[in-house]
Amino acid sequence: MRYPGYLLLLICFLFQLNGCDQKRKNLVKISVNFPKAAGDTVMISSTKMVTLDSIGLGRAVLDSAGKGIVEFTLDAPVFVGVNAGKFAAGLLVFPGDELTIVPSKPGSKHAFSFEGDGAAAQEFINEAGQFRQGLEKWNGTYSFRLDQDTFLLAKDSLQKGYDQLLAKIKSNPGVSQERMDLLQRNIKMSVLAYQFNFANGTDSVDIPPSVRKVIRELPADSIALKTAMFDFALIATFYQHKMNEAIYEENEKMNSDSLAAIFPLLVDEKIKSKKYPKLVEELLRVKSVDYQIGSSGLSPSILKLAGKLESEIASNDFKKVIREDIARWEKIGPGKPAPVFSGLTPDGKKLSLSDFRGKVVYVDIWATWCGPCVEEFPDSKKLLANFKGNDKVAFLYVSVDRDTLAWKKMVAGDKVPKGIHIIDDGDSPQSIWNQYYVWGIPRYLLIDTQGRMVAAHAKRPSSGKVADELKRLLIANELAQN
Repeated sequence: MRYPGYLLLLICFLFQLNGCDQKRKNLVKISVNFPKAAGDTVMISSTKMVTLDSIGLGRAVLDSAGKGIVEFTLDAPVFVGVNAGKFAAGLLVFPGDELTIVPSKPGSKHAFSFEGDGAAAQEFINEAGQFRQGLEKWNGTYSFRLDQDTFLLAKDSLQKGYDQLLAKIKSNPGVSQERMDLLQRNIKMSVLAYQFNFANGTDSVDIPPSVRKVIRELPADSIALKTAMFDFALIATFYQHKMNEAIYEENEKMNSDSLAAIFPLLVDEKIKSKKYPKLVEELLRVKSVDYQIGSSGLSPSILKLAGKLESEIASNDFKKVIREDIARWEKIGPGKPAPVFSGLTPDGKKLSLSDFRGKVVYVDIWATWCGPCVEEFPDSKKLLANFKGNDKVAFLYVSVDRDTLAWKKMVAGDKVPKGIHIIDDGDSPQSIWNQYYVWGIPRYLLIDTQGRMVAAHAKRPSSGKVADELKRLLIANELAQN
């Protein structure tokens, strides 16, 4: 056989060329030509459907003329967001799209417009988004706080406005049928999210029958999930909370500790009983575990369910969410060094967790605006009284208030326990909020005399179990010293 080496090189070249062609077909190129945004950083991101966090796809720093290009690859169409200092936009991009964001022409009511692939679709998305934003309030009142009849007027106005926009874009020959189908799905999801959001903040008796019917089940739209429609992820979050509430109602006579031990498994079985399409079911199952890890930490039942999902879930992206959750929480598991945080006392003195080394520390994370936090204070006062004069126990109250004056005023009053108070606004990576993955308050931590974690989700003062746990830790410390 002649020229075997040349033949091999030719095959390799053709293979690489085919790979380059495929990459070009999948490449998305978003250019920006927006002089007012000169020097700004432009970021493109999609939505992580489990957590609602952003997934970065690409970024670019605009030059002195406000020009820059962001490139990334896609295997399928997806809804993304574009954010810069001077503008923000929602887009529906397909593999191979080339799009430019430019200033709108004089006289336009919008600050920017689009040129290139799918330009009409992008205009539609942003006009629809602005219309929806305008209806988040109705005559000055947030939509989720409206009475039944007024909310229905607002919802009908939203639908009517969307219908008018859809009628306009359907007459545009430059919009492909595939793009049109996704735009219509996105609009449908937006109207549903508007209703789910209203129902989420309203007593069931005040929800109109037509809305109650709509929110009864999750829309089983796998395409909305695959294309990362934010409103679908939001609806799934509302629905996941709704199923949690259903489990509580179905088992209201069960002891709270007994229910907590099996709660994750009960929710998971309820999700599977709905017989949703596989991908939608996986989303809900992972959302449920992600939420429960965030709200309660790593219980034995959660770890058991996480192991089950590892073998039953097909999506690697979904599996990765649970793996990352577990890894984060294992860092603050029992026996691990408690991450050090600090804050300011009412008189401006800086205090750090490390200042309490040698003491058992019970941490109460709260805020002046948190009703459930304040409801615990009478039991907190009783707890402090049980250990009055014991310098081996520290009761540390960490406020996450933004309003320092409101915090100081409340701490000076009689309603708040007379423990050690600091404020930590939660912005820095070293804040208690970020280091302990605080999703909601009140939240309680228990740390031993060596600065090691005992519980990242300690019992509430009202449980009646905190005093015994503190005494157990004190005895253990004495035995260790002897």
